[in-house]
Amino acid sequence: MGDGLKITRGVLLNHFLHKLHLFLSMRNHSANIVRFLTQPNDTVIENSVYRQLLQIDPRQLLSAASLLLIFVVLMSQYSFLAVPLKSTSDVDLVKPLTTYIDTVFNTSDDNRAEVVEAVQELNKLRSKACCQPLDKHQSALDIVLRYYDQLVAIENKIIISATQNPVIFKWKDAFDKGSLFFSKASLSISDGSFERAAVLFNCGALMSNIAASQPLLTDEEMKTAAKLFQQSAGVFARLRDTVLGMVHQDPTPDLLPDTLAALSAIMLAQAQEAIYIKAYKDKMKPSALVKISAQVGEFYQDAQKAMSRDAVKGLWEKEWSHIVSGKALGFQAIAQMHQADINAENREMGEQLSRLGEAVRLSEMAAKYLPPGSLAEQFNALSKSYTAAKKDNDFIYHERIADFRSLPPLPKAALAKALPVTYPMSPRFKDMFASVVPVQVHNAMQSYESRKAELVNIETGRLREHTQLMNGILASLNLPAALDDATSMDTLPESIKQKSAKVKQSGGLNELTRLFSELPTLYKRNEEILEETNRMLNEEKESDDNLRRQFGTKWTRMSSEQLTGPLVQEIGKYRGILHTASNADKMVKDKFEANKPAIEMLSKNEVELRSSIPSQSQHATEGTTEAVEKLKALMNQVQELKVQREKLEKEFKDVRSDIANDLLKALAESQILNEEQISKEKIQQIYGPLKEKVEASIKQQEHMMAEVQTWNTRFTGDRSGSGTGVERERVLKMLAAGHDAFLELKGNLEEGTKFYNDLTPILVRLQQKVSDFVFARQTEKEDLMRQMQQNIVSGGGSGGNATPATPAAPPPRPPPPRTQVEAPVPPPRTQQSLQAPGTPTSAPGMTPTPSQQMMHPGYFQQPVPYGQPQPNLFYQPQYNPNFANPYPTFPGAFPNYQQVYGQFPPSPQPQNPFASGYNTPQPQQHQ
Repeated sequence: MGDGLKITRGVLLNHFLHKLHLFLSMRNHSANIVRFLTQPNDTVIENSVYRQLLQIDPRQLLSAASLLLIFVVLMSQYSFLAVPLKSTSDVDLVKPLTTYIDTVFNTSDDNRAEVVEAVQELNKLRSKACCQPLDKHQSALDIVLRYYDQLVAIENKIIISATQNPVIFKWKDAFDKGSLFFSKASLSISDGSFERAAVLFNCGALMSNIAASQPLLTDEEMKTAAKLFQQSAGVFARLRDTVLGMVHQDPTPDLLPDTLAALSAIMLAQAQEAIYIKAYKDKMKPSALVKISAQVGEFYQDAQKAMSRDAVKGLWEKEWSHIVSGKALGFQAIAQMHQADINAENREMGEQLSRLGEAVRLSEMAAKYLPPGSLAEQFNALSKSYTAAKKDNDFIYHERIADFRSLPPLPKAALAKALPVTYPMSPRFKDMFASVVPVQVHNAMQSYESRKAELVNIETGRLREHTQLMNGILASLNLPAALDDATSMDTLPESIKQKSAKVKQSGGLNELTRLFSELPTLYKRNEEILEETNRMLNEEKESDDNLRRQFGTKWTRMSSEQLTGPLVQEIGKYRGILHTASNADKMVKDKFEANKPAIEMLSKNEVELRSSIPSQSQHATEGTTEAVEKLKALMNQVQELKVQREKLEKEFKDVRSDIANDLLKALAESQILNEEQISKEKIQQIYGPLKEKVEASIKQQEHMMAEVQTWNTRFTGDRSGSGTGVERERVLKMLAAGHDAFLELKGNLEEGTKFYNDLTPILVRLQQKVSDFVFARQTEKEDLMRQMQQNIVSGGGSGGNATPATPAAPPPRPPPPRTQVEAPVPPPRTQQSLQAPGTPTSAPGMTPTPSQQMMHPGYFQQPVPYGQPQPNLFYQPQYNPNFANPYPTFPGAFPNYQQVYGQFPPSPQPQNPFASGYNTPQPQQHQ
């Protein structure tokens, strides 16, 4: 090294940083490294730091520790603070999120495969963003930002809360280093908003790390540092304002609003400092440097005040406090130095010396706090300027030094600002769950499906009621059997023979008996699942209550009663549904007993059936030919009308409508969904023409039945009866009514069986939901007990009357349902009847007949997550229990039941459980 040239430390460091940059680019080539470090320099440099670095054996520089040492020495001139990241552990998101989506959204097979793949990718993304080491590089930041954006994207789609879809997220405090005997402070919460808060904190922390690691050799590096510090300041400011709403328990110290305010202030000051460094290196005019550097000093003063608040002043390491205090003083000195340069240009020697003297005093104070080398270039320049100015004044100008307190304050210019957090934060973000609609839209779709299903039930119910009324009128007139007697002497009328064949073809009395025998077993199975679910909740509540009594106020987690209300509500709802279903079983059984003799006769073979019917006493058709022909024509019209109604019911069932796009468009336009208006307009558009066909069919029936009455009076007027004829007519009427009752009963029993079978997986999902909740609470309990034990061991005081025992292992999954059966609980609300417009009255003497069908549980849209507020009131169809609708509708059997808990979920979507016999309408799956 020669002695011919002396340069400033800043130039030296820039020179060596340039070498280090090249060195790092060749770190995989040992020979090149050695040759590079040992080659002569183009510039002769005298600097003790550089000489010390060159004395290191170049081969030792291959080790990471040596590289780190060099980097620390070279970067000491900036002393930027980097926020440590919060740490967490791996969490399995696949199972709970997949189960939740399957339960709530009922996705199709194709979409389900896509969603499952998205959940798996989300799980991998969390592992990369939160659990693996992150480099101080933009690529690592992109991963964390992408994970945060995805959490925001699913916030209103996939709810994660303590009561709905619980997933325990455990995050450790960023500043707590732990100790030999105790781990770092941590917080475990089953809430997606807590995860978002922790990840957003890490976004800001990683931004600060990347910014602090910039060499600041080029304009691009200085711009990057300034931008990232400003973004980091914005992140911490956003968290400061929202964290208490995102973390519903006392947060760890790093997430306290005062902590976040201090971090935001520090990042803002460092952003302004980075801007100053660029301005200084660009040799901007002193007037600009004064404003920038004065603002840096003020920002650091603000940060110092924020760090000194009582709630957080014990959180910071001494190095942090010293650096912030030192830079607050140091940049005040630098600002005064630049203002002195302006005074020198204006030949204001007195003010120049006053400001330089104050600057020297401040720099000396700052040097006591700052690491060696920090702000050294500016402080060296300050010292030289003061020495030169003092010498010139002493020997040349002899001006009086101005009183510093009389000088005007320095102007400031805040060029740095906390950049607001925008969504998405990642520039190339793509939502993995784009096919999953927001919960608000999903809720509106549920209400729409309820309205649509109710309308279909009402209209098809009206058709069936009028058909049953028509059948009853014809049976009371013994038509068409009486026409067979008028044209044939056969004891067994052709119409009765056809009805008997249809009954036997459908299984007859034995089939009904078999279906009845299955119902009690199916009912008991569902009741056992519900009771086992209730038992798990009760045991969890009892455990929580015992610990709360034991530890008192130290048991700080939310009580079971605050969390399980919606689950208890849901269990009560299904208990009521089962109770109503049990009553429906009894209604169907009573009707069966009333019609059993007729069904038994129709189930016999033709010979036995013929012998059971009284024979005709005479064949009286004279003078009735016109009436018989008219009545036969009318009976054909009746059959055509029935076929038309079957087709019309099928049209109601086959209507396909997708309201999701309408709802999404309305939400995008106004952010508010008027579900009722949109649903009613859509339903009127789709079902208006079909409702007109129903009205026309009913009017056609009324006209037809009037003609039947007229011609039947003429037909029977000339017929003379006998005792035998009256008895025959009674039997034929009974058989006709028995045929209709058989079809109704078979349809009811098949739907009752389907009702119970479809209810079982719904109750199993509820049981699984409760099981997941109980498991999450058990894990949370063990974590809290461990923390309390640590507090007791460290002298934090007793946690209760006795030291808690070592937490047990996590509970196993719940056992199969128990065999004990309790009596059904009565419905929680009075059932209200729903009267269809224009409901006809039954003909005299008729047995009540099916009117409208309930919706069965297998196809309903699942309940909305019950931990979330609902955007609107959910439409609840009503329920009128009768022979046509014996089984309870989900949730129509209990109108407004969910309003007991106000903001909790609507009940599941109603669907019709009468499938085969009554052409159950099934809703479209909305994606």
